Order: sequence, then structure tokens, then C-alpha cells
Amino acid sequence: MHQKVTVIGAGRMGSALAAALFNKGLATTVWNRTASRTEPLARLGLRVAQSVLEAVNAADVIIVNILNYNATRQLLWHPEFESVLRGKILVQLTTGTPDEARELESWAQPRGIRYLDGAIQSYPMDIGNPETTVLYSGSEELFNHVKPVLIAFGDNAMLVGNEIGQASALDIAVVCAFLVNAMFGFLYGYIVCEAEKVPVGKYMQFVKGLMPVVDEP
Repeated sequence: MHQKVTVIGAGRMGSALAAALFNKGLATTVWNRTASRTEPLARLGLRVAQSVLEAVNAADVIIVNILNYNATRQLLWHPEFESVLRGKILVQLTTGTPDEARELESWAQPRGIRYLDGAIQSYPMDIGNPETTVLYSGSEELFNHVKPVLIAFGDNAMLVGNEIGQASALDIAVVCAFLVNAMFGFLYGYIVCEAEKVPVGKYMQFVKGLMPVVDEP
């Protein structure tokens, strides 16, 4: 896999994503609004872009991990970026909602931008470990094409559905199952999955898989 990758965002998670890509031998560029946060990555050998436009120009695959989807819109929804992004792959790994994922996809598709939405199921310290799970939704063909890049974050790069909102829906459902009152949270997660057409069996699989972790003292 010789694709060049840019990570937009160098917070704790974004820095972990960028370092994991670089450690896998991928040509990796990083940009962050606060440039000082990229200094540890520069010392590792990553290329640091001085602008978002430079960062987008530098890569075939653009991975976004910033504050929220609104911040992504503010950064990229401009004609100068849209023309540069045409034909490239945009992977959103910022936490959001199914509606936000659909909105971003509806912006990307008419502009020839190939889009995947994702949800990270791990802490920054776990990025790059084989067991780390990241959920994705979108085109299966696109997912398979870019998967050699995505497994830099962990071997469990999982496509959960073709409908773009399903990764964030499953992420919300699993969080609800454990962070809210157990029975209410489980039922609310079930409702989210049903509304977003995420197979209930897939939801149960994740709940059962996380149960030993949650039950640890």
C-alpha cells in the first residue's frame, strides 16, 4: 500500500492515529490548528503541513479527528478544498451522530470525494495495538480499498454497514448500554440500532464482547 495519508487534528487521539500510520511505514502528514501540538510528531519524522490546503494536497487519504463535525465543515467546506479533495478518500474519525455522517456524505458525494465514516472504540494509548477496534460505514468497495491503511490503527477495522450513519449509530448504542443505567441503556441502544437499521445481532455481539472489560474490578 503506497497511499500517502494526512491526519487533520493532533490532539491525543489524532496524534496517536498519525503515529500509528507512520510506524506502519506510511508516508504521513499531519496538520493541527495549534502548531505546537505537532512538535512531538515532527520529532518522530512525520511531515507537518503549515496549512490545511498543504495537508490535503499532500495525501491520497485524508483522516479527520478534530473536535466535532461542525469543525470539519468549517475547515473543508470551501471551494479551494473541494477541488483538491476531488477523487481522494476522506475518512471521518471524529465522534458524531448518524445525521452528521449523512450530512457530510451528502456534501462529499456530489464533489467526487470518496467518504467513509468511522467510530473509534479505544483509547489513544491503544491505537496501533492489534486488538484495537474501529467501526466504519460506507461503501464496501471503498472500505476494502483503503483497509490496508486503516489496519494501522488495529486489526479490527470493521465495516458495519453500507449506510453511512451505521458506525456512529452502533457506537452510540454500545456506549448507552454501559454508561447509562444498565437496562435503560441497553434498551435505548437497541432503539438506536433499530432506527438506523443496524442489525440487532451485531449490537449484541459488541455488547457481549465488551462485557468482560466492563465487569473487570
